[in-house]
Amino acid sequence: MGLLPEALSAAGHAWRPPEDLRPSEWAARYRYLKPGTTDEPGLWSNDRFPYLVSIMDAVDEALRTGKRGLVLMKSGQGGGSEAMINVLYWLRCRYAGAFLYLISKDELAREFGRERFSYVDETSPPVKEIAQRGRAAGELTHIKRYRKGKIAIHGGQSVLNIESTPYRFVFVDEVDSLQSEIAGRGDPLATAEVRTDAFFGKTLIIAFAHPTVKEHGAGELYYERSDQRRGHVECPHCSEWFWLNWERDVKVLPRGGESLATAERDPTRYAYVTPCCGVELTDGERYSACRNVQQRSTIDPEEAAKKTWMGVHFSQLYMANKPLAFLASKHIEGLDDTGKSRVFTNKRLGDVFVPKVLETRADDWRACVVLPRDADDTSAYRLGQVPPAVRFLTAGQDSRARELHYSVWGWGLVATETGGTLLCGWLIDCGVIEREAPTPTLDVEDLRPLEQVIYQPQWARTDDTGSLGVESCYHDSGWQPIAVYEFCRGRGGRAVPCKGAAETSDSTAPVHRWGASPRYRVRGVEVSDTSLRLARLNTYRLKEQLIALVGRRFVDGDGERRPRIHLPVDVPDEWLAQSSAEYLAETRKGLVWKARGPNHWADCNAYAYAAALQLNPFTRGRTRAEVQAAEAAQKEARRNVSNRRAAKPAKRRIRRRY
Repeated sequence: MGLLPEALSAAGHAWRPPEDLRPSEWAARYRYLKPGTTDEPGLWSNDRFPYLVSIMDAVDEALRTGKRGLVLMKSGQGGGSEAMINVLYWLRCRYAGAFLYLISKDELAREFGRERFSYVDETSPPVKEIAQRGRAAGELTHIKRYRKGKIAIHGGQSVLNIESTPYRFVFVDEVDSLQSEIAGRGDPLATAEVRTDAFFGKTLIIAFAHPTVKEHGAGELYYERSDQRRGHVECPHCSEWFWLNWERDVKVLPRGGESLATAERDPTRYAYVTPCCGVELTDGERYSACRNVQQRSTIDPEEAAKKTWMGVHFSQLYMANKPLAFLASKHIEGLDDTGKSRVFTNKRLGDVFVPKVLETRADDWRACVVLPRDADDTSAYRLGQVPPAVRFLTAGQDSRARELHYSVWGWGLVATETGGTLLCGWLIDCGVIEREAPTPTLDVEDLRPLEQVIYQPQWARTDDTGSLGVESCYHDSGWQPIAVYEFCRGRGGRAVPCKGAAETSDSTAPVHRWGASPRYRVRGVEVSDTSLRLARLNTYRLKEQLIALVGRRFVDGDGERRPRIHLPVDVPDEWLAQSSAEYLAETRKGLVWKARGPNHWADCNAYAYAAALQLNPFTRGRTRAEVQAAEAAQKEARRNVSNRRAAKPAKRRIRRRY
């Protein structure tokens, strides 16, 4: 008889109607954050994340209005993923059926199941009532079971994780990191949509991520399928509503007669100016306005009504722990580095990155020619000379049936007027070797002439302080790779075979990564040389970063305005034409680099740039003048040690007999 009350109580809880709470209200009452996963563990506080309230409640609106899905473009460190877990368990307490939580990798899925989901099952009262814990109930690390169904937590790299079971609600965490194609079965998001079709009634797909580009992942969903909502706040000065927009509203305000170029390098010169009344918002006023955020559509109402998805967004501008000067300092880091600018846009602003430079012209490159200021100017140079600021040389080489192209570049860190350092490049040499007998194949002997133009020369400095040789050269192995592998072997790592990949804007691959050591057969012999490494290059992002440097100008430590890319006074016109031949074209798969004509030297430039990035000049940490001063100090220290040793009397050696 003692078990009957417990059974009746359990049955009562199972069939009791869910509380009429919005997702944000449910989280504030029942969701606990695990210590170690946040700075403030314990009961979820909407006061700490006020900008997430309207985002969580938008899920309730999406269900009531029959939307197909909801997409969240989010910044980092803002609690976006935790907010979606709140929504997941709000739904779990209200609806029956199987739920799917899809994340990029299986190991992350197991970690989430163990660290996040299990803790909710243990600490949230309404979830604890319906959770069926233990292996006897069928619980696994990645499978959580409840009286009304289950939550499956899977990695997104196996199509079976998506196709095996119908799901009422599908959560896709970091949708931009999922493979665009899984096992040849198509888009994983489209596959997930099919799995929800097995349920009648309310279903929903919730996708969220740090976006990358408009053509992929959360950005594509937001701009193509959703009503494009943004977090609107009320202006404390005129009571108009607007959404926080870095590009539109954050201004650089020079002071005391300083130039705009100087002010834009100082994070204290950045101010948030409201678009409605033009008044500067203090950090405190911005934080106060963000206590009440409303997600509102930013497109035409009639167009928004046709969208089948709801789109929401937040950035670090809405966070009370992110002063504008801090965000400005991160923005400044990206002024001269496209990679850092991409991270700032994606991770800080929670928005898609759109390249500002889509193409260059020959005149853009010609503007980088270093003209002599006077007869003794050592910074002006000709092909085959090395200016003083260059610290090391790299090269890139591209092979074709009729010719072999190559470019040699010098690289150095130049001090800016604000005390920082920037990586700058100088074209040192370039050329083309005509093959005597053009054939559709390439032999290692065909590459031997490259020794005389890349690996043997020592290019003299214009200030007569010595000469430099190429430290690393990347050779394109996309055509006739075996000949390239054989040529690169035995050169002490100076010659590196490379292969371009991921040539569209939706790629999340790094600019440079090492592939496996090539295995191949040559003249009937199996070759496997572990000292030979294949460099795999994201050519889209590599060229995007390099071309962005062409138009860059900055003020150096001497107050001179100078470019990031420097060219000799006798740079060939054909080199300029090929280097400017590429442009970004929009396709169904995203932005792609295309060429108007021959672009062999453009490829060589990109390979030399990749070699420079791999040498990682920033870890060397100093300008050439600082390096020379440090080397002189080391020589002086060694000389002092030698002098002390010479002045010290030698100890008499005593032979002992035992």
